[in-house]
Amino acid sequence: MAVMRKKYLEVSIKKVPQFQLPYWEIDSGKDGPCFMINAAQHGNEIMGCEVLRRFCPVASEKLERGRILMLPFINPLALKKRRTNIDSLPCKPKTGSKDDMNLAWPGRMEGTEIEQLVFTINKNLLRDVTHNIDMHCLSRINVTCAWPQESKKIMDFARAAALPGMKISSMESASGPITLARFMNSTGRIAFDMEFSGQYLLSEKEISRGLRMLSNCSKYLGIFPGEMEGMEEPVICMNEMIEVKASIDGLFVENGLKPGDFVEKGAMLGTLFSDSTLENEEVRAPAEGFLGSYGCRRRLSDVDLAAMHPYASKGDILAGICSQFTVENETSFAMLQNQKGF
Repeated sequence: MAVMRKKYLEVSIKKVPQFQLPYWEIDSGKDGPCFMINAAQHGNEIMGCEVLRRFCPVASEKLERGRILMLPFINPLALKKRRTNIDSLPCKPKTGSKDDMNLAWPGRMEGTEIEQLVFTINKNLLRDVTHNIDMHCLSRINVTCAWPQESKKIMDFARAAALPGMKISSMESASGPITLARFMNSTGRIAFDMEFSGQYLLSEKEISRGLRMLSNCSKYLGIFPGEMEGMEEPVICMNEMIEVKASIDGLFVENGLKPGDFVEKGAMLGTLFSDSTLENEEVRAPAEGFLGSYGCRRRLSDVDLAAMHPYASKGDILAGICSQFTVENETSFAMLQNQKGF
């Protein structure tokens, strides 16, 4: 049976108190791939954190060769802010941020705080990594994003995830800061990033998909026993998405659909309710196909939902437990009498 160890990476960053970045290492003791999985490069994209918590004991039981590194909170600086990046502000787009961790690889020793964090992780953990899955979240169907780089192995690894959607991009130059997956691919390793559906939240359906993805990819690498699941399921091509745009200002009232649903040409997608004329305008599908996204969502904006973020600080109230009240109980009755407005 493989050995699971909880380890800590010492991180020393200018202007930030020194801290330890925790991660799990599961070692089979046998030669094989070194598979790194990480979550929460953006602090509001937390679905992968829970996926890794549940996957850790599974991997400890099933790993037959090689090693797995799991970093559930790879960017604690943004996590504690409950936002995309450490410089994110409510309702401001995340694009163009100098503190976007996923655009800072391979990092710089004398760079920004985030570039220094990336540099430390790259220097100490990525040296032996052969394969990587970088887990993110967006408000659309969950999807794998692969960069072929003339390599069928990258495509096959991404396809093993068995997620509903896939997007293929050409490899960009690695001369400057790039994403983690593209950095890995540019250095001869095999990696992809993926998007769960939904930010700032945990979804049981998405977590189940993530667990199957990690199990499938481990089987593809030959480090888990068994056959991959869901490979016969249809995959939506996200490269060919027809955008349906609002023709007037107004409230978009959805029609009970969800990302991944198949719609016929002319199907009712919803209604635009004008705030200026109080008229209704039907929104219909211009072509048949699967819904890669659905609903009025601004996918690159950081919304003002930090107060609903489930990351808890010490002292935060997580639940309230009440005993049953009965009038016969004199103590309870006296407490009730003392309540304001009784």
